[in-house]
Amino acid sequence: MKQFKQLKVIVIGLGSIGMRHARNLKQLNAGDIIGVDIDPSRNAEFSREIGGLTYDNLSDALTVNPDLSIISSPNKFHIAQAQMCAESGSHLFIEKPLGVTLDGVDKLLKTVIEKELFAHVGSNWKFHKSFQFIKKLVDENKIGKITGAQILAGQWLPDWHPWEDYRQGYSARKDLGGGIVLDNHEFDCITWLLGPVEKIVGFTEISGALEINTEDVACACLKMKSGALVTLHVDYIQRKAERRYHISGTAGTIKWDVSSDAVELFTIDQKSPKVIKTSNSEINQMYMDQMCHVLKGVVGICAPLTPILIAKDILSLQMNLAE
Repeated sequence: MKQFKQLKVIVIGLGSIGMRHARNLKQLNAGDIIGVDIDPSRNAEFSREIGGLTYDNLSDALTVNPDLSIISSPNKFHIAQAQMCAESGSHLFIEKPLGVTLDGVDKLLKTVIEKELFAHVGSNWKFHKSFQFIKKLVDENKIGKITGAQILAGQWLPDWHPWEDYRQGYSARKDLGGGIVLDNHEFDCITWLLGPVEKIVGFTEISGALEINTEDVACACLKMKSGALVTLHVDYIQRKAERRYHISGTAGTIKWDVSSDAVELFTIDQKSPKVIKTSNSEINQMYMDQMCHVLKGVVGICAPLTPILIAKDILSLQMNLAE
């Protein structure tokens, strides 16, 4: 959109997700894109590929008066950096999770409200066509009252970023806020699809298979306020990347598996499942769609799909499990 060309955007943290956002911004012709990272090699890569200015600290970067700040640094820094950006008057796109504790969240929310800022917390799977279709089926009561769900999501951690030592990444380091509990998308997706959680119990484990000091396996049982019961297993261990959803209701079942990217709908009046191909043939499309949503929010066209209040509730759930 034409108005995007006038924006100034800073991307804080130029690792894998930060560079993905920068590339998408460039493809969307989103004005001036500025990189911020303490690593000179990352800044150099950003300059070569994106062509924008770079800074090695956030204070200096904020002197450009950005319209939007994208916080894609390690989890530990999200809240403090978001607060600095919000105080400068910048709209926010904070990568998930919102933070590693609730410290500073209410202050950030107060600043966002007072300055009337758009603030969206990363939730790219809500922009995936399959999840949007599942959401539509649930909202339209296609399988009746939801009674339960079983969810599995995992991938072998060394495969995430095979070009670097996974043991040095934030996921593997407790001091940076890593671990599978904060690293997964599933609490966000579960509450978006099925509503708020009434109670959560679960376990976490460091298996020892990965030589890291963060939990690499976690399971949880959730009782939703609707009465639905959910079991969730997330890990860094699956040798074949998995993400599977099975949602049961009084009038049918919804199944989805990332490997086929097809939603299967079983209802009591069907002899065979209805299969709907909803594929995002290029996985980056959901990130592009999310970025379009954020840019539209910055220019006042829409509200954040995942605002800070919702992200705060998700973080509270994750913290309960991590304890």
